[in-house]
Amino acid sequence: MDLLSQMATFVRIVEGGSLAAAARRLRLSTPAISRQLRALEEELGATLVLRTTRRLTVTEVGRAYYERCVQILREVEEAQAAARRRDAVEGRLVVTASVTFGGLRVAPTLPALLAAHPRLRVDLRLEDRLTDLVGDGIDVAIRATTLLPPSSDALIAVPLLTVPRVAVAAPSYLRRRGEPKEPAALARHDALVQVFGSGAPATRWRFTRPPREETVAVREVLACNVLAVLRDAAVAGVGVALLPDWLVAPELAAGKLRAILPQWTTAGASVAALYRVELRGAPRVRAFVEHLRRALA
Repeated sequence: MDLLSQMATFVRIVEGGSLAAAARRLRLSTPAISRQLRALEEELGATLVLRTTRRLTVTEVGRAYYERCVQILREVEEAQAAARRRDAVEGRLVVTASVTFGGLRVAPTLPALLAAHPRLRVDLRLEDRLTDLVGDGIDVAIRATTLLPPSSDALIAVPLLTVPRVAVAAPSYLRRRGEPKEPAALARHDALVQVFGSGAPATRWRFTRPPREETVAVREVLACNVLAVLRDAAVAGVGVALLPDWLVAPELAAGKLRAILPQWTTAGASVAALYRVELRGAPRVRAFVEHLRRALA
């Protein structure tokens, strides 16, 4: 029997007023309680209680020892509770993502996360600007790797997925302007281009068809940092857009958009979860990132 268990038994004896009461509380036999008390007294080399057939009296040494036992056991319980809290997925988690990706890909994963961790609270902030993780109080930022800050010992980036991109245009646009058969032909078309965090539009589109690789400088008629705006403009017949496949899948299936240059592939857009290095061991951050990585796989 370890010392903490003996101390807990002694506390029950004092508070119950008898060995029998302590035995009932601990669901042990009275002889077992008596043996524990005797072992504790032998360990301490002191008499803690005086026992007669009719009553039990706590000695002066026993009273002082009881008070210390209560304090020690309380501190042990508090330490265990604190350790459990450190491992628990709970508290407030602040996440930022772009309006389009966050709304269509991140938000749908949250019900399962919250069901698995009922003490977790998620604050999802959808905005198409580069946030300051420290200044804005952000725990995790979901960003395209093209928007990640320079390598830093203060930040950790966890790859989540690589999103294939597809060149698309509306049937009405293709009837009006003709369908490009080679990447170079895109230079003569109206382009709908993404604006990255630096403010520069992505006007150089790279296509691959082994062993060939071509980079085309497109002429933008509309530039925007919100991909859904570019998708909607493409559906309206404004021009050609290079967009993530998941964003335009419904429109392709419905015939509102058509994939062009299908025999060519384009570089995918990689997405990562970014958080401060001091949050590496935070259970809420670890649980969210792992959940999101599995959900997006």
